[in-house]
Amino acid sequence: MKSQTFNISMPAKLVQRIDSQTKKQGYSRSDFVRQAVRKQLATLEQWENLTDSVRGEYKGKDLSETEVAKIVSSQRS
Repeated sequence: MKSQTFNISMPAKLVQRIDSQTKKQGYSRSDFVRQAVRKQLATLEQWENLTDSVRGEYKGKDLSETEVAKIVSSQRS
């Protein structure tokens, strides 16, 4: 996969936390940030898929907590 370089600004305290973890885990900053971005994108895409599915299945006005739990449970199976 071809890589592309870009700059990002972060608060110094956040960079310190990243550096602390990269030292513990033996990662570079780039590896750490790449892994964090992949994980966040996967989470967001999973929620998008779930909400798309719910929109397709549900035609009512409001969803109760029970209905939401039922839909989420069915998607996890």
